[in-house]
Amino acid sequence: MRAQALVYCLCGMVLAAAGQNLNMGQSGVHLSDDNRIVHAPSPIQVGNELTMAELQMTVAVPQFYLNFGTSGRYGPYALADGTLVGSKQAPYLLRLSSPGDAFTLTPSGNTNQVYGPFSAANGSAVILGSSVMTVVRFPPELEVTLRHPGKINQMPLIGIAPRTPAVVKELYGLRAKYVALANRVDSETADVEFEGVPRVHSRITGNSSTPVVKTSGRDKQNALKGAELSAVNFLETLFRQAFTIRSQAITEGSTYHFKMPPGNYLLCVLQRVKDPNAQGITGSTTAVWWTAFSFDGDHPLALVLSDENAITWREIFALGRSD
Repeated sequence: MRAQALVYCLCGMVLAAAGQNLNMGQSGVHLSDDNRIVHAPSPIQVGNELTMAELQMTVAVPQFYLNFGTSGRYGPYALADGTLVGSKQAPYLLRLSSPGDAFTLTPSGNTNQVYGPFSAANGSAVILGSSVMTVVRFPPELEVTLRHPGKINQMPLIGIAPRTPAVVKELYGLRAKYVALANRVDSETADVEFEGVPRVHSRITGNSSTPVVKTSGRDKQNALKGAELSAVNFLETLFRQAFTIRSQAITEGSTYHFKMPPGNYLLCVLQRVKDPNAQGITGSTTAVWWTAFSFDGDHPLALVLSDENAITWREIFALGRSD
């Protein structure tokens, strides 16, 4: 009885120090060297390549009008091969050149007459007999629509950063912080095995084992929440510094319109959403959307953000693990 009391006394001291729960099962603890084994995943290691999350954007067909006179306008039309242009009674068939920078117009039902080629550039003249019209292109833009069903009544952080060497350098720094943060939270939420406490032997099964201190659900939740707050703070700091291209217009409450010159960019969106794992009081977490993309200044782009393509801070970069 005195030995058994000693076992539970030592186990109580371990739990008091760790603030965790002991899961002994039918086995027990044995007296061994004072070793502490943390059952965490192997540390995250990353290489030189900066691999990031990607989202599939929809590339739309450019649109244009044909303006005539002081206020006349035909369209809008898709700048695509086979589009019918003009009046419904006597339309013209648009044939687009392979690079997409010029087109011809053929009267419907009269394949022998071809007008053009005409430049597809904005402001170009289109002459059909005595009619002179002007190509008016839609300003190309990126449309981002946010449709997460769990979003709370708080405006998202949404912006675009040019993919410059300076920004890429900052991304490497952010990834290094995330690697350290992920390794820390993995360790804080892992079970701990103590070999320096008595082993309890089961007379029923004949088995014995080293005690394992399991991290409580509350401690895990606190560690994960604290890590998320730190990660979001890191990301918000970078957002304010680098993601300086903001939407020029918001339509239908949740569609953001971005206009920018041709180039390579990064899109970052952070939205507070309801936490499905929150218990008791209502909680929230941060949904993240991240992608690199290229904009040619010609073709409009569109992207829909939902709960299905949202990620967490740990998925912005490819945080692989060593074996």
